[in-house]
Amino acid sequence: MKIKKIFKEINKGLRIEYDNRVEPIEAYLVDTGLVDSCVINYTKNGLEKIYMDVKDKYFLKPNDIIIATIPSSTTAHVGYCSSIEDKVIIKKNLIILRNPFDNNKYNLEFIAEYLENYGIKDYYDNVKKNKEALTIEDVEDIDIPEIDITKQEELIKAIHPINERSRLYNKLIQNDMEIKKYLMNEVIYNEE
Repeated sequence: MKIKKIFKEINKGLRIEYDNRVEPIEAYLVDTGLVDSCVINYTKNGLEKIYMDVKDKYFLKPNDIIIATIPSSTTAHVGYCSSIEDKVIIKKNLIILRNPFDNNKYNLEFIAEYLENYGIKDYYDNVKKNKEALTIEDVEDIDIPEIDITKQEELIKAIHPINERSRLYNKLIQNDMEIKKYLMNEVIYNEE
């Protein structure tokens, strides 16, 4: 079934422009480099002050699937948001899939995993051979296999711990980088 028949909302992320007349909001920004193997690592670059009015549709929400408009050689940069506690703005180089027509036909995490591991690569190999950036229209035309929801959920049950480990490793690596930076600053700037 084509993506456009699965999701009610398919949008592109926000182009960040600064307007100093607007009160800033603090939010994380997510772009292509922060999405890898269905994991969204939006905290990597820290909170930023955004000086613009941001419509609700640009904030990351639970059950969102985000897709990079340009994949790399190692990943399609597809991410699934299982839950979120922070303000996170999705930048313009990502396409957002949100609000499925029928919650009983597809497991959204299955769709994200399929797009990451097969769908985007197959689309470039067989349809969009020129390797240009994906458009919303391109994404809408990607087929998702119609597999029994029970089988989808069994597969995701097996994949979910792997993704959770990846999220944990990413957080540990980020924390280690912060500790290294702190230690270096302590030695460099407090040495007299």
